[in-house]
Amino acid sequence: MEREDLKTIWNKLNSKLGQMTKINENFYKQTFKRRSSGIIDYLLRWDYFSVIIFTIFLFFTLIATYMFMADWRLLFSGIFITLFLVTGIISGVLSIKRLNSISLFKQSVVDVKQKVLTYKKMVNKSTKILMFLIPPVIVAFIPLGVKFIRNIYLYDYSTFLSYLISYHNNIFIYCC
Repeated sequence: MEREDLKTIWNKLNSKLGQMTKINENFYKQTFKRRSSGIIDYLLRWDYFSVIIFTIFLFFTLIATYMFMADWRLLFSGIFITLFLVTGIISGVLSIKRLNSISLFKQSVVDVKQKVLTYKKMVNKSTKILMFLIPPVIVAFIPLGVKFIRNIYLYDYSTFLSYLISYHNNIFIYCC
């Protein structure tokens, strides 16, 4: 074999090696993208679901609040629930925007990690706020929902009021 033959063989093997390297890189990128995008897609589906549910509840809460606007207790409950639901919708939309801004291959690993950590901090903070607000939202929602669905005014029943007061006292003692 002469030197020219070795050069041509070397060039052929080098081009095949380059092709194999590109194929392996694409394979790894697709595998990583499927796994990581699957997680991001899963989180996005839950965020879309929560925004849709909050919107449906907001629609019914606005109708119920409008129907019973004459009673200040039901109006207060409706306003409180409406504010909670609007805040939940805004939080869900911000969460969707943050998840959509994560680009796995157009950004550096440090940027992706920073965005994921920022998203986790936001989720942890909203979970803490949600856990704190769920008991008052439930207490406000029950009389409004029962009046809207069954046309029963729970504030007329003294047992409900005594239960409501003891429930608030227990929550206050638990929180402090």
